[in-house]
Amino acid sequence: MSNPATFSPQPTVLVVEDDDLILDAMTRMLVREGYLVLTAVSGHDAIGMLRTPLQPINVIVLDVNLPDVSGVDLCARIRELQPDVPVVVCTGNTNPEDLAELLRMGVRRCFHKPVPMADLLASVEAALPCAG
Repeated sequence: MSNPATFSPQPTVLVVEDDDLILDAMTRMLVREGYLVLTAVSGHDAIGMLRTPLQPINVIVLDVNLPDVSGVDLCARIRELQPDVPVVVCTGNTNPEDLAELLRMGVRRCFHKPVPMADLLASVEAALPCAG
């Protein structure tokens, strides 16, 4: 069991991505910039982490094309479990209806892969509650 007193003071980013290379690149960049990074390779993994977080999650970076759940469905579930957590989407999917729905759900930014790491970092930083 995690004790709240052991929570990290670092901002925590949950990266939900099923592509190992992309997940590794995002994780390395965010860690290098001082973030605590949690990872999930499926929608079900992400939902489990959001239901019983071991660490407060400050931002979610979400791939829309996951093997087990659509990004739109997962984003809706994220909104149910943690309505205030900012979400940044990274996708190879350019379906305009899905992207419009994600934006209606309050997604902060939608990137088309490959995502320039500097742009992703800037969006994560801007999404943090203390930013701005």
